[in-house]
Amino acid sequence: MNDDALSPTCPDRDLPGLSPRTVSLIADLALLLCSLLWGLSFAAMKILVALYPACWLLFLRFSAGSALIFLFFHERVRRTLRRDLVGGLVIGVALFSAITTQTVALPHIEAGRQAFLSATYVLIVPLILWAVRRVFPGWVTLGAACVCLVGMGLLTDLSGPTSIGDALTLLCALLFAFQILAISRYTQGGDPITLSFVEFVTLALLSLISALLFEGPLSIQTAGLPELAFTIVFCTFGCYVIQICAQKYSRPSHAAILMSLESVFGLLRGIVFLGEVLSLRMVAGCVLIFSAVLLAELGPLLRKGAAPTATG
Repeated sequence: MNDDALSPTCPDRDLPGLSPRTVSLIADLALLLCSLLWGLSFAAMKILVALYPACWLLFLRFSAGSALIFLFFHERVRRTLRRDLVGGLVIGVALFSAITTQTVALPHIEAGRQAFLSATYVLIVPLILWAVRRVFPGWVTLGAACVCLVGMGLLTDLSGPTSIGDALTLLCALLFAFQILAISRYTQGGDPITLSFVEFVTLALLSLISALLFEGPLSIQTAGLPELAFTIVFCTFGCYVIQICAQKYSRPSHAAILMSLESVFGLLRGIVFLGEVLSLRMVAGCVLIFSAVLLAELGPLLRKGAAPTATG
């Protein structure tokens, strides 16, 4: 069995008037857009983390994001079912735990090293599917995940001894993988919009509790309002809602590879707009990551092409 069992080719996931492959392609492009926006948001986030403590920043992002979801989709939110409440809660707790763990680990690890270790979720997702759910992701998908991981290694500095920060970051990668898998599970038969709303509310409440316990009172800074607005509208409301909607029609292992492009887009932004130096090693890393994405995209076509020659 392979991860086609969770793929957009399943009959109950087709959309009227569109072929399963077209639906899958649209979902992949949507995930690619999320990666692009998250990659471009590094500069805004750098400004915001200097102005706000981590938990208060999460509270601002996801409380405002949940308000936007309710503003545009209040009729669907009012029809939230018990399954969506449970699913949104699980997804929200997973994402909050991943982000919090990543934040706690940051003082104990170099940023580049953390970026690489966090990206190991691209390999953890298919391995969990294989180990827990007996869903074999396919050799093409496994190969693409490994190629992507090597590319991430080339983009970052992995020198230096291991530390508690490494262990926490690997835990963070596991939690990100769990979030991706939870989205893929609960979007089957669930409403992505209401799932997103419950996820956002869960994150906002957990962030508020943590902020009140550990970070003191909130002080809104006028200096970072444009960056905060961009992060809330595009990188929180836009990207996280798109991610859940798109993952309804995309394989979880495939989605993990596509979202790893966030690091590449962040690197390219620094080179194009900030004049950062692009080394030969970085070029090789980017080529490998893009190759992994192509492998993931072409994998289903390769399997279909090979099918007629198979013998029973």
